[in-house]
Amino acid sequence: MRLETVSAGEEGGVTLPDRPILSCKFASSFASYVAAIVAPLGRGTLGAGVASISTGPGHECRGRNRAKDAKISAHGRGLAVDVAVLRLRDGRQVVIKDMSGDSVKRYVAGIRQAACGWFTTVLGPGSDAYHADHLHFDLETHGSSDRYRICQ
Repeated sequence: MRLETVSAGEEGGVTLPDRPILSCKFASSFASYVAAIVAPLGRGTLGAGVASISTGPGHECRGRNRAKDAKISAHGRGLAVDVAVLRLRDGRQVVIKDMSGDSVKRYVAGIRQAACGWFTTVLGPGSDAYHADHLHFDLETHGSSDRYRICQ
């Protein structure tokens, strides 16, 4: 499915201008996460609601980390999305690769830590070179259990 807007209750709608293509399962989880965590934490931490989130295409048939011979990425099944920029209702932007200011760093740390309860994989700056400029969320099953999490 193509996800265009997430209803975030009192925070209003959060648009996804890249209109990512996602599996229904992942779209539902991501929308719930945005409504429950990303939008309200933006208002509480940064004093402004989240207007939009840049995600890239979502589904993209490719190997992990774009390696030609790698196992198919969670993006290849529509089970992943990358977040690079969050635009606030007051015009400011939270750019993951260029976080500046304590409140922005606290906000990103908060949404990243909370994501570990929603997704099985959460990667971002400091995880590895492939995720230095965005947050990666996916619902890939690791091993035989859906309880195992990779949160880096």
